[in-house]
Amino acid sequence: MNLKKLVSASVILFSVAFSFGQEQSLQSLGKVSVNFSSLSIDYQFPISESWVMEPRVGIAPAHQITSDGNIIPSFLYKSIFIANEFRYLYSFAKRAKLGRDTKLNSASYLGLKTRYNFDTFNTSYGNTLSLAGVWGLQRNLDSNFLFNFHAGLGLVRDFYIKKSVVYPEFSIGFSYVLFK
Repeated sequence: MNLKKLVSASVILFSVAFSFGQEQSLQSLGKVSVNFSSLSIDYQFPISESWVMEPRVGIAPAHQITSDGNIIPSFLYKSIFIANEFRYLYSFAKRAKLGRDTKLNSASYLGLKTRYNFDTFNTSYGNTLSLAGVWGLQRNLDSNFLFNFHAGLGLVRDFYIKKSVVYPEFSIGFSYVLFK
């Protein structure tokens, strides 16, 4: 009787282990990203089976909020920023199950991103903090290239004029994976 239990347990454990071996898993990615307004160094790493975190540091046009609530970007003044994004890759497991490309964490996602723009020298641009909810996708283009897109709605706070406004969050860009 004990031998039957041992064989049954071994078969079950082997089956479970083998089935997990067939699933794709998220990867850690160090990358350089460029989009229509910024250049950054990012590190994307899994924090669970469907979640990744992506801290980044970069440079982008500084912006300010006017007293009447408009956001004005300045392409003359660049601002260093730090950012972090939590992404729930809701389509990753389904893509893997259907045999679609999941390399380099290719999936659609819902995300929450925050970004702080440091103030620029001798201007009132920068010194802003933003928080945005986004829907996006990340797709593998080649062995080390990614296409990135996201759109959503956010709130930005300008610490110079002590005012916050709602803004549309939108980005299209590309990344080059430096290491995995």
